[in-house]
Amino acid sequence: MPFSLVTEAVLKEKDAMIRHFKESGSYSFPPCDEYRSANLIRERKGLMFAILIALTKESERVVLRGFSGLAEGHHQVPGYVNPTYSINAFKALEKESDEKVKDPLIDDEERRRRSKLYAERFADLHLFTDIDGNTFTLKDVQGTRMSTGSGDCAGIKVLNHAMRKGYKILGFTEFYYGPDTKERKKGLCYEPCETRCRKIIKRMLGLDFVYVDEDIAVINKDSGLLSAPGKGIEKLDSASERLKKIFPDLPVSPFVHRLDMDTSGIMVLAMNREAHRTLSMDFERRNIHKEYEALLDGRVEEKEGIIDAPMRLDVDNRPYQIIDYENGKRAITRFKVLSYQWKDKILTTRVLFSPETGRTHQLRLHSAFIGHPILSDRLYGHYIENERLMLHALRITITHPRTKKEMTFSEPAPF
Repeated sequence: MPFSLVTEAVLKEKDAMIRHFKESGSYSFPPCDEYRSANLIRERKGLMFAILIALTKESERVVLRGFSGLAEGHHQVPGYVNPTYSINAFKALEKESDEKVKDPLIDDEERRRRSKLYAERFADLHLFTDIDGNTFTLKDVQGTRMSTGSGDCAGIKVLNHAMRKGYKILGFTEFYYGPDTKERKKGLCYEPCETRCRKIIKRMLGLDFVYVDEDIAVINKDSGLLSAPGKGIEKLDSASERLKKIFPDLPVSPFVHRLDMDTSGIMVLAMNREAHRTLSMDFERRNIHKEYEALLDGRVEEKEGIIDAPMRLDVDNRPYQIIDYENGKRAITRFKVLSYQWKDKILTTRVLFSPETGRTHQLRLHSAFIGHPILSDRLYGHYIENERLMLHALRITITHPRTKKEMTFSEPAPF
């Protein structure tokens, strides 16, 4: 799920916007007849709207509003942030595109070629700003080709405006206003879409959010990113520091547990002191259930089992850990074979790990201990050049520090 921070203040602003739509008869600010809210209902032209509450660099509270796509054919509506592209450049390209694509003298194959070309040129008009003030385009977003309409979503517009201005985010959500459909209900909040928004927001904020509220943030950490800062300025960049950059007023260092730098997947961070205290105790008392997915080198014959092998730091060869039945701390890992597969001519076993203890490098060392190190493990196995460690924190179940409700978060392995 992409980034969303639904606070009480955001919900009040959302309710105030809907009252404005109903009482004034318009969804523009100030109201005008060109943008009648009744049109969103009667003509089945429902829109997604976004609200972002922020603090300016001068600590002034501001409320940003956005809408998805066009409204009554217009790129701008009074009271809303601008789109992520130059409107004049868009209109000029639109005119050129109409002339070239609708040319009656070209055949269908050329028409399709030109349509694809202009679709890419329209996409190139979008300019985004990240948390550090750097600009990027859709082509800079890693992954597959972005879907049509990427950059036009309401949430992207308000987040982009906030990034450009250097605002501090206090709350953010999207809501739908229009006739009820199978997917949308009038007035309800929804998170930004997965297909269009997730990769853009990740690039904007530097983190791939799975869930966030006023107490916790859950992210899908990339392989290669530290969980918390290490020693030295070159090791400052981390998931913890990136969260503090987005929310600079966090009262605590937010990390409550770590994933190895080379491990990807679900990581929970605290947004306030009480959440930090509660979650830290839960991790210490092993009240958190975690599952990992990994590719192991070779074929593991046992379909499931338990690895019970105590371990400790190799003080003469840091950061390596070693199995030590005399001086090591107890370490227990349950595993289950999911499948066998070939990867780059190497036979591998895909396994599900359920660690009962949380020792440093536990899964990596235990895998090597049974003779099947995790694929591309530079410490305990055979590193494959330009290949990541094939270990992913698949799923975590926690008790929410405020509501006391059990919550499970998961993200599929990217390998």
